[in-house]
Amino acid sequence: MYFEEGNRLFEQADRAHAAQRTELLQRSLEAYVDSVRIVRSRNALFNAAIVLGELGRNDEAFNYFSEYLAIEGLTEADRENASARRDALRTEVAVLQVTSEPEGALLWVDRKDLAPRGETPIELALPPGEHRAFVEKEGFEPVERSQTMARGVTTVLALALLPVAVEPVEPEPLPEPVPEPVAEPSRPRLRNAAIGTAASTLATAGVAIGLSVHARSLRDDYNQAAAQYTLTGDPADYQRAQDLADQTDRFNTAADVLWGTTIGLGISAIVLYGVHRKKQKREAPTVAMSVSRHGGFASVRVPIGARP
Repeated sequence: MYFEEGNRLFEQADRAHAAQRTELLQRSLEAYVDSVRIVRSRNALFNAAIVLGELGRNDEAFNYFSEYLAIEGLTEADRENASARRDALRTEVAVLQVTSEPEGALLWVDRKDLAPRGETPIELALPPGEHRAFVEKEGFEPVERSQTMARGVTTVLALALLPVAVEPVEPEPLPEPVPEPVAEPSRPRLRNAAIGTAASTLATAGVAIGLSVHARSLRDDYNQAAAQYTLTGDPADYQRAQDLADQTDRFNTAADVLWGTTIGLGISAIVLYGVHRKKQKREAPTVAMSVSRHGGFASVRVPIGARP
């Protein structure tokens, strides 16, 4: 749509004069540029270059023709036509021609914070004066040059890029072999864990018993306070009975939690002891006997928990 709009406005400009022609050319250029922003088609680039030349913006027209000529697949006639139009602008612009060995290096002009202007080999039209060129290619040393440009003159910048010096990498010494840690037998650990869990079970059960006994005592106090309130009807007695009831509920809840913990710990102790028993080595009982003229002596040694 933008491309067709640019063509229509360019045809109108060809039949217009003076200020109206300039306005139509400017509008046509804007349409072509909008088309190029979507896709940099060769027809839009070529037409935009022609309009730029008509508007006297020769630097931009030269660069658009250069981008057009870099497109692969142009016919010989199209390439000759664009080259002739670009060469006609050389007397009106200052041209920087940059080549590099190897080719394909990126070129920046004046500012590195902007996008590169293209890849070598490349020709650019620049305003007359001093310019700084930055050329970079991966794996090669960057190059920076300053050039003074003059209108109608093509300044040639031929560069031979030097590979980046690679420092030899010294091999790192091999680490000394670390002896593998000898796994400790799991029997003492399981046995100790079982013993510790059993001790925790007893301790938790003792605390649970204490809480249950205290809760029973509080329940008795509550019954007495409730009976006292029934006889007197005193609000203070009623409040005391309520406080005792609340305390009794709290202690009963705590006791229930601890009894549940006790059961869990007890089961864990039994499981750990069972695993410990399974991992023990089979050991046979040791029998010793001695006989003398004064009599005889016999002893039997059986490891605890071993399976005969």
